[in-house]
Amino acid sequence: MAAAGTVLVTGCSSGIGRATAERFAARGFTVFASMRRPEAGASLRALAAEKGWRLTTPALDVARDDSVAEAVAAVLGETDGRLDVLVNNAGYYATGPLEEITPDELRAQLETNVIGVHRVTRAVLPAMRARGSGAIVTLGSLSGRVALPVAGAYHASKWALEGMIEAWRLELGPFGIRVTLIEPGPFATAFYANERLAAASGPESPYAGLLAAYRRQSAGLPRPADLGPVVDAIERAATGSNPRLRWPVGPTSWSVRLRPFVPDRLYEWIMRLAFRPRPRRISDTAGAPGDPRRKDASLRL
Repeated sequence: MAAAGTVLVTGCSSGIGRATAERFAARGFTVFASMRRPEAGASLRALAAEKGWRLTTPALDVARDDSVAEAVAAVLGETDGRLDVLVNNAGYYATGPLEEITPDELRAQLETNVIGVHRVTRAVLPAMRARGSGAIVTLGSLSGRVALPVAGAYHASKWALEGMIEAWRLELGPFGIRVTLIEPGPFATAFYANERLAAASGPESPYAGLLAAYRRQSAGLPRPADLGPVVDAIERAATGSNPRLRWPVGPTSWSVRLRPFVPDRLYEWIMRLAFRPRPRRISDTAGAPGDPRRKDASLRL
């Protein structure tokens, strides 16, 4: 079977990245399923060998100029300068109240989730422009259009992507390059299990009650294990002749459709109610009898 085209996907060690790489490989594409640590791709390489897929797992760290330059040069060298699709998937989830997130922690979040997308996309654009075609598909998030407390750094990165990708769509359209943004809600992947909590956030934080409320609300969100809808959207966005800009996906995608119609004051009231900390209670067994104000009495949320 002749190759359907060439695809570079970032962040393929697990989750949406891996599922996307598998989908394109199964469709006959030549797939470069890149990842920061290629040793994490052993099972994917084994599956590709079993299926007879044209799939490799090159090293690519979106936060490093040299890594991106070397990886993209190697991909284009193998394909005679042809790259049909770039899927910007690599990213991570930083959490913590913004006061407790250090500038370095915020910088790291933006370095991967925003500048990493910019870095990889810039590297592939000369080849796409030379051919007069290509597709840039970027994994944004519903978090790029609505905001919750405790996820401010992540929201900052995804809101930045919204503006950058929309501008790029306008800039690259005349060159025949299609630019789209996939906006998944929560799905059951390692993405949330690997979240990075601000180092300053802990049990003694003045935001401990808010953090606990965030955990409760987050745990209650539907997180489908089936990544099919997300990969479907990526495939359609990558292969369609005139795909729309934004593709909200998942059972909570209604939130971005509803938000423009909800006044800010009402939205804030709903958020404050949803993330209201539970009252701190003195344990029945703590402190001296008859003295609930004892300073060493244990408190719980």
